[in-house]
Amino acid sequence: MKRFINKLLVGCIICCPVLVTGAEVSEPVKTPVQKDYAACLMEWDSKLNTLQTDFTQETLYDNIPISHSKGRIAYSQQGPKLRLDNLEEGQITQTALTNKKQIYILDEKGKEIDKIAWKDWLVGQPNQALFDFGNYTALLQKHQVSVTKTNASDAVLRLEPKDKEKNLYVLHITVTADTCFPMKISIESDLMVTVATLDNTQLNQPMEADTFKGLK
Repeated sequence: MKRFINKLLVGCIICCPVLVTGAEVSEPVKTPVQKDYAACLMEWDSKLNTLQTDFTQETLYDNIPISHSKGRIAYSQQGPKLRLDNLEEGQITQTALTNKKQIYILDEKGKEIDKIAWKDWLVGQPNQALFDFGNYTALLQKHQVSVTKTNASDAVLRLEPKDKEKNLYVLHITVTADTCFPMKISIESDLMVTVATLDNTQLNQPMEADTFKGLK
């Protein structure tokens, strides 16, 4: 009888699971998933229909400011159409209208004073990405993209050209953490740095009927 009881006890010890109190159970550590900000920016770009925004742009050479400008941009994907107003003390001093083929330059009264090719004008711009709304997907595809900074409100994308023999610069795009709107765009080339910041932005909102008046 004792042998039977001993065998029964041994069997219970071997077969029965050991109970562990809740205090002894540890949850597996979950590694936060890094958001794909490049894909998020391309998604934002694909949904862009219209954009209206103020901007400030500053260029520095060897940390010395050499130019500063303010203006307003209006963009419509239908066309596409782009309007750039240069402002001084809140007043328009010059306007550029383009369909990304030809650019029409207007004076402060809206009279055409010049016309140049979009590609020729763009070459002279230190921060081309500022004016290339609706084309960020193609822009990202031409660059090696990495994320250099993230926080609760924004993230910074670093873009380096895949063809480094012809293009020696680094582009930084700061996007909002939720929608990936590109609210700050800067470019570094040698000792030259140009930074553009967008404010008072309206996305996919109705535009005034004469916004692109003068564009042929």
